[in-house]
Amino acid sequence: MKNLSILILFLVIIPSMASTANITVPYMELITRGTMSNGLYEMSTRGEMDLAVEGGYKFGGMVTLNYKSENIEDIAATSSLSFKGAGLIIKDIFSLPLSFQYFVGENDTLCSGDDFTKIFGSIPITTQYAGYIYFPEGIIYDGIHTISGTGLKFTLLPNDKSLYSFYFYQDANITHDVSGTSQFWPGHYSTDFRFMMNLKNLKIETFLGATFPISTMGIYRGGILFYTADQGVEFLVQAGIPRWDPVSDLFGINLFYLLFEPRVHMGIFSIIPTFFWHPQYYLQKETNELGSFDVNINFLFGNPQKSPISGGFESNLAFTTIGTQQFLVKASPYVSFITQGVIWKIKMNARIWPFNINSLIETFIGIRAEF
Repeated sequence: MKNLSILILFLVIIPSMASTANITVPYMELITRGTMSNGLYEMSTRGEMDLAVEGGYKFGGMVTLNYKSENIEDIAATSSLSFKGAGLIIKDIFSLPLSFQYFVGENDTLCSGDDFTKIFGSIPITTQYAGYIYFPEGIIYDGIHTISGTGLKFTLLPNDKSLYSFYFYQDANITHDVSGTSQFWPGHYSTDFRFMMNLKNLKIETFLGATFPISTMGIYRGGILFYTADQGVEFLVQAGIPRWDPVSDLFGINLFYLLFEPRVHMGIFSIIPTFFWHPQYYLQKETNELGSFDVNINFLFGNPQKSPISGGFESNLAFTTIGTQQFLVKASPYVSFITQGVIWKIKMNARIWPFNINSLIETFIGIRAEF
């Protein structure tokens, strides 16, 4: 009933805004996963879509709804249509490249790399080792931290090479347990400062943040994204601490989000190893993945940015602490192709270790629309 009410409200609002705003679908993805279960090959499809109303001169803001289903075919499966975020923007304050935004819900994601393309129009630099295809059982990581709550954002964009942002907001990521469930805990505020530098072959994003009043001394976070490229070699680093309580957390490697990804290109052939250490906390919550790390090696043929067809072979070694501690070894051939604004990825995972004939093969068909 709640989802239906949101949808009806949205459909009532849209017509009145249609003359001054644009209705877009900035993100849509369908991923079908096939696995063996009880001697049967079962398929389930995870779907997610954002629907946004955004305006220009008359409507300086945006409203976004999100639809998500863990199994679209199963009517009993968990699905939701929910409010994702909204913001009202005042641009060019005092005729300066300064903007002010009042926001509710999700806002910027820090140190993911996506904003270099969205803000500066640079080539994509983000890691491909992300999303449901690579993390179907655990947390789907996206950057080091995501701003979420109700608050204010100031952004200074003096040129196409740098950006400064300051956020102050009631943090919606802060929750506590009530009757065994995690619920939003209002009255806790966060502030974050973000800097981005965009050069042709060098890109840096860094942030620092704090949350209060919580714990005795508050909690803190920070991180950096570093990217450089030169003569067929690229290097990407995402390193940071998503959450640190100086009173209760022993400072050490367990607090860190660490991703290192060198990329070596030799014509149409590339080797891309990715090393990822899972953090103890993410989005202000414990991950239950303390000590987990992944090593993924991608042998890629073709250039996904220039060629409509690319593919290759991946070798993945993961030490996971989800459930029981164990090593997982997978070998994965895959192919990707682009058709009229849709990116397809077909991948097959062969689990080499631990070997079990009933869970040997796992397949994914991913479809992401580019609008």
